[in-house]
Amino acid sequence: MGTSLFLKNTLEQVLDRWGWSRFVTVEATDTISAKGKASEAVALLTSREIARTLGDVGRPVKVVQDFTSTAEVDAVLRDTYDV
Repeated sequence: MGTSLFLKNTLEQVLDRWGWSRFVTVEATDTISAKGKASEAVALLTSREIARTLGDVGRPVKVVQDFTSTAEVDAVLRDTYDV
């Protein structure tokens, strides 16, 4: 859960900058919970290792290398939302 909180914080920073915070909900979960909640998500952002563990969850699983990089998370979100 610790690293997912870093990613959640970075995602929220980017969404705040975009003005999208009120439209997008970000959750930090463990792998099991992510599988269970995947159907409620637009996409799951995670590490490469956890993405492999998740497998096909019926939603896009996006890999983020540096959970504290707003530039990387911005790029992943732009790809996810086709912005």
